[in-house]
Amino acid sequence: MKNFSIEQNHIENLSKKRIKLNDECIASWDDEYGSGCDGAPALKLPDEVDTLADEILDSIKKWRYVLPFEFIFDELTKLGWAPCLLYDDDGHFAVADDGWSEIPEESPGDIHLGHYITKNQWKDSIREALNYFLDTE
Repeated sequence: MKNFSIEQNHIENLSKKRIKLNDECIASWDDEYGSGCDGAPALKLPDEVDTLADEILDSIKKWRYVLPFEFIFDELTKLGWAPCLLYDDDGHFAVADDGWSEIPEESPGDIHLGHYITKNQWKDSIREALNYFLDTE
């Protein structure tokens, strides 16, 4: 285990449990019945996957002031979020997860990203931008 704080260890353990449940469910999917796109039943993840995601997000919000920025971003991506740190060339930062992008031919690849950032999202520090993002999600 990495040299994490108690808070980071707690969140990482929840995250590992969630990923394991998710992976087990996906591994049990029978391709013979389709992917859900052709009228076949869609893959149903256990309710615990969502419960764990909520607990992880609540823990991130609760301990945001002691958790490293990078750790928070990593954990949000494990939850399926796509946080982006943006800078306006005038000393302001924003964190956004909605926007649009091209689909690259290969990953990673060259793409254009687009985000609409409201005036209220721009903050004087990266941590303030992250806190605003967490408070509004």
